[in-house]
Amino acid sequence: MKTINEDFTCIECWKEIKKAEKTCRNHCPFCFTSMHVDWDIPWDRSTQCHWKMYPTAYEMKNWDYRILFTCTKCWKTHRNKRATDDEITNLPSLIEKYRIHFN
Repeated sequence: MKTINEDFTCIECWKEIKKAEKTCRNHCPFCFTSMHVDWDIPWDRSTQCHWKMYPTAYEMKNWDYRILFTCTKCWKTHRNKRATDDEITNLPSLIEKYRIHFN
């Protein structure tokens, strides 16, 4: 399967996001918003949903952050590794801010 790694405009904060080095980026490193484009396999781009996904939790695993994202339409969840340029210190407050979408 071919992976897709490309620049994109964030659908939440509208910043221009550059593609990641050594991995495929699918969330904004500033506001952590993502678009629901993958279904079963990371980078498969096979869903038709295309709604916003927000971070809803995170954990440390193997000395790295794993971020849980949840779709605001279909409630599908998936985990992503933190990208090296993610502004991770903003994550806890952003999870709290986005909680309104899941109550």
